[in-house]
Amino acid sequence: MKTSSWIISLILAVNNCAVVSAFISPQHVHKPRANVLPSTSQLKVATASPQITQADLASLSENGYVVIDNFLPRDLVDDLRDDILNLRSEGAFKEAKIGQDSTNELNTNIRIAETCFLGRNRPELLKLGENSIRDRSGGLYDILDCLCDSLSDLSMKDSATPLDRSLNELLYAYYPEGGFYRRHRDAIPNSASVLRKYSLLLYLNRDGWSPDKDAGQLRMHLDGGGDECPPGVQPNFLDVDPLGGTLVLFKSEAIPHEVLNTMSERFALVGWFNRPVSASDIANLGEGGN
Repeated sequence: MKTSSWIISLILAVNNCAVVSAFISPQHVHKPRANVLPSTSQLKVATASPQITQADLASLSENGYVVIDNFLPRDLVDDLRDDILNLRSEGAFKEAKIGQDSTNELNTNIRIAETCFLGRNRPELLKLGENSIRDRSGGLYDILDCLCDSLSDLSMKDSATPLDRSLNELLYAYYPEGGFYRRHRDAIPNSASVLRKYSLLLYLNRDGWSPDKDAGQLRMHLDGGGDECPPGVQPNFLDVDPLGGTLVLFKSEAIPHEVLNTMSERFALVGWFNRPVSASDIANLGEGGN
């Protein structure tokens, strides 16, 4: 039966999908909050456990997205970027592909980037060294587990659906100079990506990143379309500068987005918080596979 292969595909939750779309001129730009330096005691707390607020969760619920400036402190941003550079030097990154399941392929007309899949106890990462900034107590995985718990509570309030931490996906994304990722959606019906509830982007760029000199903004499309702007609809989007420490969360099925062309190296953490597999998922994918 083909259905079983679809179930396996669901549980593995494969890579991002994309469809090409033309660029349009900017309309809205997210303006970061004032970067006020915390006290030493505040910095220690923030480094140990960055938190998402109830106001941020409310914005995500109501608007479909939220942008949180300075979610990570600078020292942790720099440590994670160093982790990316180390993993790249060890050959852990691969050219990023697009598509889902059997359609997953390399297409440099749609995406130019490199990725490295992350997660606790991944053998290919453990052999490169233990006690990384990802694994240690209070490190990346612990921070994201706390974030997942907060989002699971929100998911229960919005749709009575929890999140399944065991199905979450996480990767580093590296964009070279001239990199990009054209307009696409993260959750596509009748594919493994349908489990994606919330998308995560956490920027790890160096201090002093310049929108004019470095580019590579995230463009979130708010026109109500999918992989393209609907015919006759005025383009409507929000551009977010990928400043180090900025966290972006959005509903995976609701917000098409793209990475605009970069003019220097661009570093980010990308992830998806997934819901459990349902009977309807299995039925729908089973029909699609026969």
